[in-house]
Amino acid sequence: MPSKKPLSKKKITQQTISITPALKDKIEIYVNENNEKYPKDERFKSVSAFYNFIMEKSIDCFERGKTLDDFEAFVDSEIKGFFDKITFNALIPYYEIAIRTNRYTNPTFEKNAFFYLTLRRLYLERMDPYDISSIKTVFSRVRNFLFSNNLTKEVNLDLFTGKTRKDLSGVFEFAGIYTNLTFENCKYTAALFGLLGVKITTFLYSNKDNYFRFDLNTTDLFYRKDLAKEDRIKLINHNLSFFLNYRRIINDKDYYLWMKLAEDKNIVITFNNEETEQEMVKIIESEIEKFGEKEEFHLNVLRFFERLHWIEIESEKDLRFQIRLSESRYPHEREFLLKTLSKKSEIIHENDRYYLKNLNS
Repeated sequence: MPSKKPLSKKKITQQTISITPALKDKIEIYVNENNEKYPKDERFKSVSAFYNFIMEKSIDCFERGKTLDDFEAFVDSEIKGFFDKITFNALIPYYEIAIRTNRYTNPTFEKNAFFYLTLRRLYLERMDPYDISSIKTVFSRVRNFLFSNNLTKEVNLDLFTGKTRKDLSGVFEFAGIYTNLTFENCKYTAALFGLLGVKITTFLYSNKDNYFRFDLNTTDLFYRKDLAKEDRIKLINHNLSFFLNYRRIINDKDYYLWMKLAEDKNIVITFNNEETEQEMVKIIESEIEKFGEKEEFHLNVLRFFERLHWIEIESEKDLRFQIRLSESRYPHEREFLLKTLSKKSEIIHENDRYYLKNLNS
């Protein structure tokens, strides 16, 4: 079969198409606005040049395997550029394992202020809270980005209007591919809804399907432009309570509950028997000596007992601490503590405070 001769690149052939007056106006406005912004860009020299560029690029995409359906899912450069500043490419299997223990940590506003406020600006600058179409447009743009990150199976937002302009409700659904990454994404999404002034009223989660559903209602905060920080933090905490509650924690793996309890200094960790107690301390001391500096030994031992909530270190420099254990309830633990500390140091007791003095100093 004879090869086809390359066609001329000269723009001498005309193609007539029929479009609506509304679309014609939109195209002309778009071309004129961009011609003023970028006068040297040949693509905006005329409507004809714009049409030609669009058609060439579309055919190039089709020849590379794209279809008409892909036009609905492309990530626009503005949204991609925004998220590129706060995201990065990573090995998904590695992070899926790495964030497993992070499941019930609280993504507080104080620790994530830059992240939250940056996302809030993204929505406020592009969304009119009184205009459902603008809300849907912003969500659609973000939705396309989420589909491009290889973590999202499905994401959807349905909105419903009420009797007044402020009576807006909705349903948000998210189905992910990876369990832990899905949980984190939805946890932060719930917090973001709170920051924007949207309240979760009903919550559904399927661990098997990696699926979340939030029933949503807007509050007055949704229509306010001022930060109203304290009120928004309360709404964030309300939304996160569906994720971070003891009913969910105690029905998950044991270490999630232990991690939560470890934050409360009113809770004391004790050992099941004396043999386990002695063996654990022996291992701790051995590895402190093996992997640490000699002059830090006493401080590291104190830090171990502080992690058990037996003591509270007041001065690391002076090795000064208080014993938190009640004499009446924990006589054995107090005796074991002082006996352990006295093996390689002198214990000085003044009032309610204790000091360690190196026996070799």
